[in-house]
Amino acid sequence: MKRYVLLLLLTKDYKKMLLMKRTKKPFADLYNGVGGKIENGETVKDATIRECFEETGIKISSPKLLITCIYPESVNSEQEKEMSVLYDTVDEVEVSENEEGIYEWKDIDFAMDFNNKSIAGLSNIAQFTKEILDIENIKKFY
Repeated sequence: MKRYVLLLLLTKDYKKMLLMKRTKKPFADLYNGVGGKIENGETVKDATIRECFEETGIKISSPKLLITCIYPESVNSEQEKEMSVLYDTVDEVEVSENEEGIYEWKDIDFAMDFNNKSIAGLSNIAQFTKEILDIENIKKFY
């Protein structure tokens, strides 16, 4: 099974989210969170901390696990994939462009728009963002 982490990094006031406009496939030219593969022997938390620092230069220490999803075998892959989604809050800092993509602090409404075709995936970031705001008692959706 291939294992991945996806970090949704929000400002401490929960008004913005750091998203990366990817330069590589999959999801080239679409926005996504920070993340990548979990290395052998690495915990989900350790992989998230490492990926965040490698991609953005931002040091986090206590990301919170939101959900772990198992994606079944697909047409393009003979392996199941596991994706753990975590989140954390930080001060808004400038993040330099790198080989992964261009980083932008987007308004939270941008991330929560289920019809936003410029975000990778099937509206999962919108759903995850709403769940984070609900868990943190920022805004109730249920």
